[in-house]
Amino acid sequence: MGQTVLCARVAVQLAARLYEFDRPNPLKPERYAVQAARNLPLDYPGFLRFALHSLAVYLELGWGGRQWLDSVLEAAHYGHSFRRCYFFDYKANRSPYPRVTNRGVQDRPPHTGFTPETGSRDD
Repeated sequence: MGQTVLCARVAVQLAARLYEFDRPNPLKPERYAVQAARNLPLDYPGFLRFALHSLAVYLELGWGGRQWLDSVLEAAHYGHSFRRCYFFDYKANRSPYPRVTNRGVQDRPPHTGFTPETGSRDD
């Protein structure tokens, strides 16, 4: 299991534990994920915070915790980046061009194929 999967499982358990503790006065489900992120020490690595934030967002959208976890596990199984695992539509509709880099916007690479006029490659 990778870090993405472990953090997703821990995020669900932290939110569920807060829910069990607060059962007499239940809040909205997403509030438990937010509270779990706030309870982490300030110098704690951000990967678990990112998972808790994702869980809170999807709980607010009406997903169940198990449904979120299954989606994260499936995305991780297919080798997606951690951002794509936690936020499933992350850049889903973007094409790779135009690419923005530290040198500005880059267009598609030039076509370097055979040209009938010259009878050679136009490199």
